[in-house]
Amino acid sequence: MTSLRTLLIASAALALTAASAQAAAAPGAYKLASGGNACAITLAADGTAAASADCTNANGVARWQAKFNGVELQTASGETVALLKGKDGSYTGTRFSDGRALTLSSDTAVASSH
Repeated sequence: MTSLRTLLIASAALALTAASAQAAAAPGAYKLASGGNACAITLAADGTAAASADCTNANGVARWQAKFNGVELQTASGETVALLKGKDGSYTGTRFSDGRALTLSSDTAVASSH
């Protein structure tokens, strides 16, 4: 019985380690896409976000925060704009204000896919 308990604890620890090993968003240059439109957005180490002037996809995004399995985009006042979950090297989710799908991907990944 003790070895079963040890096995269960070890399995749970490995599962948590694997889940936490998912790459969290890091500061840097990204593309924020909605539909066929993509624009540049920079996520800074201090938690601020700056989108290009013509970026309608950002919709008031001024802050960002890495989450366990993705990224939270926020307004300057801290309201959540979108929660994006990590998948295949990018982050996808839905903008709360209008339900539009958003994808955040590294600037180099977007450039190489076109």
